[in-house]
Amino acid sequence: MDRTNRIKSELSRDNVVCGCMVGEVRTPAISMILESAGLDFFIIDMEHGSFTHETANDIIVSCRGLNIVPFVRVPGIHRESFQKPLDAGAMGLLVPRIETAEQVEKVIDLIRYAPLGSRGLSLRRAHSGFNKPDPVQFTAQSNSNVMLMVQIETKQGVENIEAISNVEGIDVLFVGPSDLALSYGNGDPAQVERAIERVIQVGKTKGIATGIHHSSLPYISRLAVEGMRFFSVNTEVGAIISTFTNMTASIRSGTTTGK
Repeated sequence: MDRTNRIKSELSRDNVVCGCMVGEVRTPAISMILESAGLDFFIIDMEHGSFTHETANDIIVSCRGLNIVPFVRVPGIHRESFQKPLDAGAMGLLVPRIETAEQVEKVIDLIRYAPLGSRGLSLRRAHSGFNKPDPVQFTAQSNSNVMLMVQIETKQGVENIEAISNVEGIDVLFVGPSDLALSYGNGDPAQVERAIERVIQVGKTKGIATGIHHSSLPYISRLAVEGMRFFSVNTEVGAIISTFTNMTASIRSGTTTGK
């Protein structure tokens, strides 16, 4: 690993960082496109997206030499799901549906090298630039550089947020609002908002950054005022659809009016 994780550095200074979820676009050029849009990071979605490890790795490798930081949302807590994107150079993993401290402990074991975990070591990979660095120095740097983001997206996860956040090594408590609302029965929206507020407050108390995936600018702005700092502001698909929908509607409306 040849660079400091700048997202981790920004969060340590209590700065806001903005990125997006990538679920469909498979070209390695997506990293340059999103950096040109001013994003700080992006998350390759291997939970809902249909990316293969090979495709995800190509996109991650394309970030070398760029300022944008690549993360991956893994499909679950499995050794292979962690190992391959990390060896490709992903600078953090988003782990979905975290509901217990025991799950976090297993995640820590898979994402960290010994003595903090049991991540397998293979040095001549993209994460090292295919060089062969000193193993002790490399593993220590990786353990401090690679971010762990745990996704809180169920009622049980919120109920166990204190125990979850007590496990050392979490960098971001990341809210999944759609599944969270579903786990509360899509009932009282105020109940879901209270759950999100609780995550933010626990994050403040424990010194852990909090984040969310959401596309409403007013809502994101409000959460930033409340102390949230890590924002996935849309998907690449959502951004394309919303931009062209608004533009074509405006053009057609103007054309109709002109007649």
